[in-house]
Amino acid sequence: MAVPKSSIDPKFIQEIKESLLEKRISLLEKLNTWEDKSSPSGLKEMGDIADMASEINEDVLNSALTENEVELLNLIEHALQKIDKGTYGICEGSKKKIPIARLKAIPWTPYTVEYAEIAAKTKARIQFDRRSDSQSYNQPLDTSFDE
Repeated sequence: MAVPKSSIDPKFIQEIKESLLEKRISLLEKLNTWEDKSSPSGLKEMGDIADMASEINEDVLNSALTENEVELLNLIEHALQKIDKGTYGICEGSKKKIPIARLKAIPWTPYTVEYAEIAAKTKARIQFDRRSDSQSYNQPLDTSFDE
């Protein structure tokens, strides 16, 4: 099924893009500040912040940013790509339009509220199942025999 093109007002798209770019810069500046404190060379030699976004490896990101911030940075990058492709504002799960109010509140969201709830429940169920499976493997076997 082909992804539908966005029919959102171009002025709104531009505002969202600017907002996403500001948030990305904020996260990358946090990373840059961490780099300034941690070593005299390395990331600073890469160039400007835009260069850093595409050149930083995940290990460096993970040590400078929290897991949530890394995920947010990835979502922002993905949203910016969708803007460039003309598919911003279309739910990646249901292919329905994401309401403008949701995009204003969470401009990097790839899902409608309804689909996000389904995805969150599914993710939680998978994580629970994995924990349950790993706990059952780690429990000692009962080797006593009732006679």
